[in-house]
Amino acid sequence: MKRSDTPSHDFYIKNIAHVLRYKNDQRLAAYDITEPQARLLGHIHGAQNSGQEISRRYLSKAMQISGPSVTSLLNNLEKNGFILRRSGNKDGRTILIELSEKASLLLNEMSDILTSITEELLVGFSEEEKLVYLMFLKRTYDNLGIESHI
Repeated sequence: MKRSDTPSHDFYIKNIAHVLRYKNDQRLAAYDITEPQARLLGHIHGAQNSGQEISRRYLSKAMQISGPSVTSLLNNLEKNGFILRRSGNKDGRTILIELSEKASLLLNEMSDILTSITEELLVGFSEEEKLVYLMFLKRTYDNLGIESHI
């Protein structure tokens, strides 16, 4: 097979990302949450655990989405009882975001959901291959220069 007959890295990366999001959305639907909302919860949780200040700007950068998109996700999370928002200072210019009990329970279950999806992805890989693959994925992620607390 010639090099030009082989799909590019881009083909596989985009299609794997698409299938992962679809599978995540299917499994998370039972919890009344979408994959982007669940990822946002993960970023909020990670930031809280590391003492990072949580702002719309921080979440926008971590998620690599626009500020209005973050606001829309936060509105839906609040509407569905996953987060609580309140003013953070005397003049009300900052917003404090807290995870609800419902979000904490979901975050625990999300770990199981993500583990099962990872197991599907890695069927047929030896333990050594899994470690090498993880090393390549981490290097690829680091090359993007995205800071995250997940």
